[in-house]
Amino acid sequence: MKKRCDELGINFMTSTSATSLIIEDGQVKGVYAKSPQGTIKINAKATLLCTGGVGHSAELIEKQGWSTKNLHYCSMPSNTGDGYKLAMAAGAKDMLRESPEFMMNYIMALPHEGAHLYIDPINGFMSLPSGGPTVFVNQDGRRFINENAKKYNLLYQRMAMQAVEAAYEVFNQDIYDQITAGIDGADEVLAKAVETNEGDSLYKEDRLEDLAKHFNLPEDVLTKTLTDYNKFAHNGKDEEFAKDKESLVAMDKGPYYIARLDPSNLIGVGGIGSNRKFEAITPDFKPIPGLYVAGMDSTMQYRNVYTITLGGSACAHDVNSGRHAALNAKEYISSL
Repeated sequence: MKKRCDELGINFMTSTSATSLIIEDGQVKGVYAKSPQGTIKINAKATLLCTGGVGHSAELIEKQGWSTKNLHYCSMPSNTGDGYKLAMAAGAKDMLRESPEFMMNYIMALPHEGAHLYIDPINGFMSLPSGGPTVFVNQDGRRFINENAKKYNLLYQRMAMQAVEAAYEVFNQDIYDQITAGIDGADEVLAKAVETNEGDSLYKEDRLEDLAKHFNLPEDVLTKTLTDYNKFAHNGKDEEFAKDKESLVAMDKGPYYIARLDPSNLIGVGGIGSNRKFEAITPDFKPIPGLYVAGMDSTMQYRNVYTITLGGSACAHDVNSGRHAALNAKEYISSL
């Protein structure tokens, strides 16, 4: 693609960031940008925003209603919502509160370096912090969700955390061994995590009753929560959240662990309102002449929760939206 662009005389401007749109008579006619040589003006008959979403902007993630305390970013550092901000300044329809973040859980004490945390076999979005046979409790020491909700959608593992002040995960050694079966060195990873305890986020005890003190949870409430849960597991029926029987695993013996669940964000999905031509639209659904949106900035086929039931659907949108936005922009230019 780069070779073909070179043949067509297309100029790629690296280390150059768009700072504002040029708007004249209600039409977008290019951008102002900051380059190593200073501020430059780029005139254009049509402008296409495709900046990768808001997944690395704490400000915009908070605007969606997420807590960003101890947030770990798995997204590209450049995905800070530049396109979203430009579109909002041009009067585009704000879809950020309806757009889904790919938000997951992680435990700070466990290894979490780099952008690939989400696929980590122990601390990733399908492993220990995601729930399953573990128990999730809130700041009051009470369960607040079916811990195996990820069975229906992986993103459900974090959605309920928006409704609590803090979330914690309780498990014992047997459950940890079940989740990490086949992973070399898993027990050593856990032992080191407890010892170093980054962020004061993971503790080990021999008795269930001793878990509460580490996060100032009510001991009587947490103990009753876990005692009741063990009864549910033995009876094969979750009387609080109807968790499926195969995920009800009693914690009859220690050692026991309690961990704080913090947010881990893979990517921001959508945020800018657009129509079927991938034209940016105003709040009353009118197109903004000369402004187009593609890629993750326009991925609004989901609402609030990334459904993730059709693998690659967002990627397909990225390719399709870029192609058709360009085709529609070409048609728009020819009509000028």
